[in-house]
Amino acid sequence: MQAWQRGRGAIKEMLGRSADTGRRRMAGGLHCFFNTSTIKPPANRAFLERPIVIIAIFLALSLLVMWAADYPLGIWMKSFPAQLRGTAKWISSLGTGLLVLSFSGALLIFAILAPAHKLRKSMRTGADLIATAAAFVFLAVAGGGIVDSLAKNIIGRARPELLDTNGAFSFRPFAFHADFASFPSGHSATAGAMAMSLALVFPRLRPVFMPVGVLICLSRQWIGAHWASDTLMGWGVGVAFALWLAHAFARRRLLFAYDASGRLCPGEQYKASLAVLRALIRRMPIIGKKTLPAAKSCAAQARLASRALEIRS
Repeated sequence: MQAWQRGRGAIKEMLGRSADTGRRRMAGGLHCFFNTSTIKPPANRAFLERPIVIIAIFLALSLLVMWAADYPLGIWMKSFPAQLRGTAKWISSLGTGLLVLSFSGALLIFAILAPAHKLRKSMRTGADLIATAAAFVFLAVAGGGIVDSLAKNIIGRARPELLDTNGAFSFRPFAFHADFASFPSGHSATAGAMAMSLALVFPRLRPVFMPVGVLICLSRQWIGAHWASDTLMGWGVGVAFALWLAHAFARRRLLFAYDASGRLCPGEQYKASLAVLRALIRRMPIIGKKTLPAAKSCAAQARLASRALEIRS
């Protein structure tokens, strides 16, 4: 009984320390973001990485598509093969962002609760970087979805399923009803924010993330949930929000920086942490082989050799 009580007390103490560490690290992160002096973005900032430019381009494209192509595409959506609707719905479900939000949120909580005072400086830097990257992805996806949700409920466009009764250009502003919340597409905004934020954090995987995001947007049309113009504008809203947040991080020297051409790129801290991670992976022993870490094997062999010589002598 006493052992159980001691174990319970130890668990409570450990949870209390973790909660205290989490509060301190979260407060420090918020203080770092809001109180850090910002730098001005470069004068040659990339044209297509400016949020207002993205919004203007996709608004113009969506209005053009709305006028010229929404109605015929809406008629075509009704004839979409029924045997492919299951696959299209599965692809469309990825646009909720639940998977990315859950993973980035869990990673953020883990990084915040990590006992930083017990880690080496390089490991603390890595944990801070993981927390910053997870926070960026989480805020980009959640924020892009919230902004789009407000916009589409204010605009109040009827969905394609109401084509026969309301037509392709029916609007009911401030309806706050699912039937009149089509423009811009919420799933497409989440897909755009996911693709852009992950592409910025993992630049080499951009050719993977961007097509997947576009595929999610197309799936919203295949299942008849949105017009083509809805998905175009939704994608633009999500991408623009992710870029706006990335610029906010870069101006505070967090996670991102600007290269010589004015484009967003990973910051120096990001590159240094990746180098530390690669070094740690190289020093890990190979699973299934009884090998010592590289840093200790030479010294251990030298000591064994000297002891063997002493015994022989």
